Amino acid sequence: AKRASAAAAPLAAWVRANVKYSYVLEKIQPLEKEQAALVENLNKTEERKQNLETKLCSVGRKVAELKEKFQIRTTEAAKLEAEVNKAQETIEAAEKLIGQLDGEHRRWNAQVAEITEELNTLPKRAQLSAAFITYLSAAPEDQRKASLEEWMKSSDLQKFDLRHFLYTESEQLIWKSEGLPSDDLSVENALVILQISGLKIRSRICPFLIDPSSRATEWLKSHLKDARLEVINQQDSNFITAVELAVRFGKTLIIQEMDGVEPVLYPLLRRDFIAQGPRYVVQIGDKIIDYNEEFRLFLATRNPNPSIPPDAASIVNEVNFTTTREGLRGQLLAVTLQHEKPELEERKTALLQQEEDKKIQLAKLEDSLLETLATSQGNILENKELIESLNQTKASSALIQESLNESFKLQVSLDQERDAFLPLAETASKMFFIITDLSKINNMYRFSLSAFLRLFQRSLQSRKDSENTEVRITTLIGTLKTSVYEYICRSLFKADQLMFALHFVRGMHPDLFQENDWDAFTGLIVGDMLRKNDNQKSIRESIPSWIDQERAGAVALLKTTFPLVYQILCLEDVDLWLTFSQSSTCEQDIPTSIARRITLFQQVLVVQAIRPD
Repeated sequence: AKRASAAAAPLAAWVRANVKYSYVLEKIQPLEKEQAALVENLNKTEERKQNLETKLCSVGRKVAELKEKFQIRTTEAAKLEAEVNKAQETIEAAEKLIGQLDGEHRRWNAQVAEITEELNTLPKRAQLSAAFITYLSAAPEDQRKASLEEWMKSSDLQKFDLRHFLYTESEQLIWKSEGLPSDDLSVENALVILQISGLKIRSRICPFLIDPSSRATEWLKSHLKDARLEVINQQDSNFITAVELAVRFGKTLIIQEMDGVEPVLYPLLRRDFIAQGPRYVVQIGDKIIDYNEEFRLFLATRNPNPSIPPDAASIVNEVNFTTTREGLRGQLLAVTLQHEKPELEERKTALLQQEEDKKIQLAKLEDSLLETLATSQGNILENKELIESLNQTKASSALIQESLNESFKLQVSLDQERDAFLPLAETASKMFFIITDLSKINNMYRFSLSAFLRLFQRSLQSRKDSENTEVRITTLIGTLKTSVYEYICRSLFKADQLMFALHFVRGMHPDLFQENDWDAFTGLIVGDMLRKNDNQKSIRESIPSWIDQERAGAVALLKTTFPLVYQILCLEDVDLWLTFSQSSTCEQDIPTSIARRITLFQQVLVVQAIRPD
């Protein structure tokens, strides 16, 4: 176009450009419309988006508010749940506490009632104890029981046990392990001695032990071995010097073989002290001796009847260890059990010791519980340590109480087993006192308790033929009777052996003798019977002719004393009694029909009356 026309070339170029532009514009215009539509849609979408974003922000704010409220409610719910759980725990703790304390409350109420009763009766029991120590320590066992029962009745006391009132079982077990005899009399005397020695210096009265067997004195030596003990005899040449040194240096002095109270001891016994500043002095003989408050004095004798004048009786307290039947029975039972069933005594001792320990442990738990309750701070139901401690204490207390109940039942069972050997101890005790009666016949016939105990122990060592307790006891009784009879007969004059045999049988088997049998045999009722007869002639006429006239009085006495026996004898039947009257062994020829109807000892009375030769 430029070659054709230089002027038209630009125009042609412009036209061509416009044509191209029109072509392009035709193509672009729909796109622009579409773009405008799209932009419009975009704006609308943006507007909707803005609206939605605004709504979303509002919803977010509401969600945040709801979350905040939810958090608050959740926190409150958790707090309420914690409070509920805490309340539930508190309720459970309260229930446990009430349940635990309920048992304690019942037991404490029972203890309070018991303690109240003990406190109400304490003056009376203390008075009875003081009266026993003052007035009954020298009395035999039966008199002690009778006096105590009378005093209890007059003071309106239902029960009173001196031994448990003054000392515990464990202390009494210690005394027995030290050698004290296990009978009630010895234990009572021991507590009297220890109570007296524990008094204040001005109130103390010197114990005077009447101890024929010396067992109590040996126990006292063992019990006081750690108290600077010194033992002397009244007859010792250094007697006065030993007393002076003991008083000066505060020793514990036991004076043995005291047949009476030496005048030189009176100032000590009367507490005739002279105050010299902060100290006391006392006159012993011709010397003034410093008195040491640690000084203790005990007097002892083996003489069962010591000579104690009235002025001395008021300043010493006699403690009588003379063996009684009841006391000896207890000692022999202990010896028997120690030999036959040593495990019984060991188990009982262990049980008593265990029971004492359990009671102490229970008291400590109660004290701990009360102290914990008293010192608890804040809400007691929130104190978990206290509740746990209470639970442990209660559990331990229940176990201990159950153990005590089982111990009591077992102890009753052991006592029943021990009582099975009582017949042997009773028989042996009766045997010893039968032997002691021989001193009334001859003063030389005196047998010590220690000798009898040796015989008893020797009998226990006999061979066991049976494991049955009753059979064993029967065997031991027979063995003991034989041993004692043979031992005693070797010690008697021959003329007294038959007398002892009859006395032994009568003492051991009183059931073989009827009323008046023994009195008639020993002649105690002869005088009374003879005074009832008119004269010798009437006596002779009342008896059969075949009987020697010299025996008329004895036969008349037999007839008067035992009319039924005399009627059974049929002495008028000469033929029936012919063999008896002529026999040199008439005691074996009593008519059989008669012998079956009268007792063996009545046969002896018949022989004594008709044929004493």
